[in-house]
Amino acid sequence: MFLFGFQRFIAPTVIKFFYYISLVLTIFGALGMIVYALVEVGNIGGQQSAAMILGAAVGAPVAILLMRFTTEMWLVIFEINSRLGQIRDKM
Repeated sequence: MFLFGFQRFIAPTVIKFFYYISLVLTIFGALGMIVYALVEVGNIGGQQSAAMILGAAVGAPVAILLMRFTTEMWLVIFEINSRLGQIRDKM
């Protein structure tokens, strides 16, 4: 039984799932900000619109990189736990 066996952690799968969800949301958020800046350029001004586009273009890759780093760190923690279990079983 998968849920009651506790032989394998489900947290890495859940962590990866949330990474992909946040990746999609970040991309759509950045695209939405760019579209908003282009549509509202007359109301908010050219400089603010350019700043929003630049912020989305720079901020989205930085956010994705930080999310990837955080996800990998959580996965490393679970891998360490798995390796420690293998070492314990060998002793």
